[in-house]
Amino acid sequence: MGPADESSLPARVRVWLPAEKRGRGPAPAYSREQIADAAIRIADEHGLEAVSMRKVAAELGTGAMSLYRYVENKECLHELMADRMLGRQEWPELTGDWREDLRDLARGARAILLAHPWLTEIWTGRPVMGPNMLAGLERSMAVVDGLGLDIDAMFEIVGLLNTWVTGHVQTELATRASFGDVEEWQRRMGPYVAMLADSGDYPYLTRIVREAAAPHADPDERFERTLGRIIAGIEATLPGR
Repeated sequence: MGPADESSLPARVRVWLPAEKRGRGPAPAYSREQIADAAIRIADEHGLEAVSMRKVAAELGTGAMSLYRYVENKECLHELMADRMLGRQEWPELTGDWREDLRDLARGARAILLAHPWLTEIWTGRPVMGPNMLAGLERSMAVVDGLGLDIDAMFEIVGLLNTWVTGHVQTELATRASFGDVEEWQRRMGPYVAMLADSGDYPYLTRIVREAAAPHADPDERFERTLGRIIAGIEATLPGR
């Protein structure tokens, strides 16, 4: 790729180019991992909105202008953070059982997102082209290879699992925030919910209120049950089934 081609790339892609292709001058004093880790520490403590070039530079003990040699803007910081989180996660070796391997991938992604809730904001809506994300793509695609699927169907299954995990965790985090103190929530909302149930207009809501385990259900068990349904659905659509 020549200089003209490189300049046409988005900044969040140029951040992955080798250092010598991203600018002239002294050898970089900070690695992508160091910059990402500094940004992650800030996000973990103060939230994603607190991450800025100035704060990351201060965390590294340098000036904001120096950081621009490595990262062009906040979008690039987010790119580094998203990719770095996959690299910090320990992924189990593939077993060769595609069902169990998909479960492990889903569990690993959920663990990352629950530990770093801000990550749901930058893991959705765009592909990340860093080395850890690309390695994750290769690992995920390898899991569903050999099932008689073409490359489009393989990619769709990987995308389905990733999208479902992210959405499930977003709901899980929202539920945790809403029902953190179940007794307090019931005290505040109980009269209104009882009124809706007593109206007779919402029979399914009434059953949910009176019969469903949520919000008391164990979130890990709920995740595993739903994941099992996702995998069963995938299996039911495989060629020859």
